[in-house]
Amino acid sequence: MIKNVAITGGTHGNELTGVYLVKKWQKNPKLVERSNFKTTTKLMNKRAIKEVRRYIDQDLNRSFSLDDLSNNKLDNYEAKLAKEINSLLGKKGSSSPNMDFIVDLHTTTANMGLSIVVSNESVTTWRAIAYLYMVEPNLKVYRWRGDIENAFVDSIAPHGFAIEVGAIPQGVLRADLFLKTETLIYHLLDFIEKENKNEDLNLPKEIEIYEHKSLLDYPRDESGDIVAMVHQDRQDRDYTLINTNDPLFLTLDGETIRYSGEPLYTLFVNEAAYYEKGFAMTLAKKIKVTIPNRKEE
Repeated sequence: MIKNVAITGGTHGNELTGVYLVKKWQKNPKLVERSNFKTTTKLMNKRAIKEVRRYIDQDLNRSFSLDDLSNNKLDNYEAKLAKEINSLLGKKGSSSPNMDFIVDLHTTTANMGLSIVVSNESVTTWRAIAYLYMVEPNLKVYRWRGDIENAFVDSIAPHGFAIEVGAIPQGVLRADLFLKTETLIYHLLDFIEKENKNEDLNLPKEIEIYEHKSLLDYPRDESGDIVAMVHQDRQDRDYTLINTNDPLFLTLDGETIRYSGEPLYTLFVNEAAYYEKGFAMTLAKKIKVTIPNRKEE
């Protein structure tokens, strides 16, 4: 039984879709009310939101590992904020957390459309995703497996995921994707209400997802400077297959660098926020995931 749901926005202060959806729902809370659970809405990184920056000292959405949350020597702005949020919405790993389900709202400069990023393997999480996959045909699902421990915001609750929409420039609102994100949230809340009532949802038995395989960095020189950019034939081609010998990068001098790996799908292509993290895109494999029954929880 899901009793408490949190919708969080502004984890990255320059991703405005989540910021303004949360502000909308805080002014009109009935929009996210349902009959058998409580919905909490929260603006996460208010200082970064005010400054329209991704973060102040460190990425808040990478600050929720158990080690970091228990390390009192980590005392910069986001490290302290993560501990406060964990106490408010978690605690992570607790048998009686304050929130049962967290959905964290994000945008990307990559051409990802309407996407879910999942690293929480709970039964309820997968059933929620299957429902959204069923009602929103254009939804894509990406299973992130790039960390030893999930340190995202939604990891402090037993169930949850992040929603990523794009392409949207940092610090910009885009109406079509704002509305699509809003609709997806209403579908999610409807699912939880129905699931709590044990309604027969006729969920698909399996869904197609993109499973994380690796991170791919830009070509760099000895000093670490980027010497090539994403090739124009790969730009905006998120969720499409890249085959051996396909154009991948273009050097500043106009030379094409071709892909030499196994056929995989490119995601987060040329994401602006990932320049500092040292990768140009992620590579994923398309697989099918079996959706569990309620009794498997």
